[in-house]
Amino acid sequence: MTGTQPNLAPPERYDLGKHGRELILDARNVAVDFKVEGGTVNAVRDVSFQLHKGETIALVGESGSGKSVTARTIMRLLTKRATILPGTKIMLAGKDIVSMKEDDMRKLRGNDVAMIFQEPMSSLNPVYTVGQQICEILHLHNKMSRKEAMERAKQLLEEVQIPEPEARLKQYPHQLSGGQRQRVMIAMALANRPDVLIADEPTTALDVTVQAQILHLIKGLKDKYGMAVILITHDLTIVRQFSEYVYVMQNGTVQEHNETEALFSIPRHPYTQHLLASEPRGVANPIKGDEPVVLEGKGVKVAFTLKRGGFFKPDYFELLAVDNLDIRLQRHETLGLVGESGSGKTTFGQALIRLIRNNGGEIFFDGQSLHDKSRNEMRPLRSRIQIVFQDPFASLNPRMSIRQIIEEGLIVNNIGANGRERVDRVRAALRDAGLPDNILTRFPHEFSGGQRQRIAIARAIALEPEFILLDEPTSALDLSVQAQIIDLLRKLQDEKGLSYLFISHDLKVVRALCHRVMVMQFGKIVEQGPVSEVLTNPKTEYTARLVRAAFEIAA
Repeated sequence: MTGTQPNLAPPERYDLGKHGRELILDARNVAVDFKVEGGTVNAVRDVSFQLHKGETIALVGESGSGKSVTARTIMRLLTKRATILPGTKIMLAGKDIVSMKEDDMRKLRGNDVAMIFQEPMSSLNPVYTVGQQICEILHLHNKMSRKEAMERAKQLLEEVQIPEPEARLKQYPHQLSGGQRQRVMIAMALANRPDVLIADEPTTALDVTVQAQILHLIKGLKDKYGMAVILITHDLTIVRQFSEYVYVMQNGTVQEHNETEALFSIPRHPYTQHLLASEPRGVANPIKGDEPVVLEGKGVKVAFTLKRGGFFKPDYFELLAVDNLDIRLQRHETLGLVGESGSGKTTFGQALIRLIRNNGGEIFFDGQSLHDKSRNEMRPLRSRIQIVFQDPFASLNPRMSIRQIIEEGLIVNNIGANGRERVDRVRAALRDAGLPDNILTRFPHEFSGGQRQRIAIARAIALEPEFILLDEPTSALDLSVQAQIIDLLRKLQDEKGLSYLFISHDLKVVRALCHRVMVMQFGKIVEQGPVSEVLTNPKTEYTARLVRAAFEIAA
């Protein structure tokens, strides 16, 4: 809490007891420390909040603000390195969680309070079927036969609107889509009808349309069973539509809290104002009409041969991932490629820069044909064509220093006369990407997600490319960091005349960064045109659904 505004986060919420709802959760002075190498991290400090039956409250803030630690403290699911400090009090329906024995806590979890985690793939066990995992939770808290548990598991999957629930029970997590896996997590959380459901970033990695479905599903189940929900997110559009009361967290403390509409209408704390101003804004700077074409694709096709059927009777079939597509990208232009997961966006992008082979069509870069070039023939062009991936932690080698990561491309492409000249280029690229140039000896794990993405951008621009393929470069980042990356990409485009192909499912970012947009579905382009036109007046129902989901979180 700041000294200048001490009353923006009092321990009790402003509407406590005003609407006749029963108080189900009352947390006071929550404080958690983590032991780390070289000292202690004060992860959460003096956090107080209240939750009534049948309502949704939101905990918002950037990564590292303490939201998830607060939620895990309620569940008592903290690591051994964590210490809940004296003075912390959490009452759930009259039960004191902090002083509860572990055996009692185990009975409480799932029955009274349940949690949906951010990444369903890492939360589900890959070696057990979906049915086995739901049944395990049912057996843990109820005496029922295997047949009864399976029948109840099927009902739960029906309730969370998974198609063909009986077949899904026999499948493994990797056989389901991201949205279906998240629905399974919700079914598991709801198995024993908890009073409180904690949803920790439940839609971060999902398409906008699937996000909307999951959020409406949680809301529908909340209304049906009178549950109370704690929604943890950094997406303010979601907060405004789905929560009744908001707590804003920064550096482990609550900076401000208020009823949702009051907080959005008159944010009082500078940090809340900063968060609300961080939504992607602005539009791409206009380009001159006579700029030359940098990248062109004509009738591009990509097909994969897939196998279905058993080991002894395999049945092979062809999946057309990219179906006869055309594309033209001018110098200085940003072209957005949008669509749901599985629409073929990334496959199309990678085929255009020959990271995967195309099965038909022609591809030209700066007038040169690429479609007939071998891997070796492509090498001289690689420095002019670069890519920035979605997950910078996966695309940066954890064993290499920042200098080695950025310098590697310079060495491979014989750029720079000697080591000193290359290091100068590395430093310049870091400065261009908005990073200090004295981080050369540090490693990727020492940086935040936003900083790692800047390092990935620095690696790309160090080679002075003319074209960069940006594959979901902001999807895993906080709103304020997203806004910084968008500003950086705009600045680099203006200074260096870059062309971008921007693959994304976040239409807010596309609106802020792109000149034109192409909408993909099932390997085809269903609509394209200037961003302002397509996003304000979509011609197809599919595009309209994407736009509604992105800007209204509508079903």
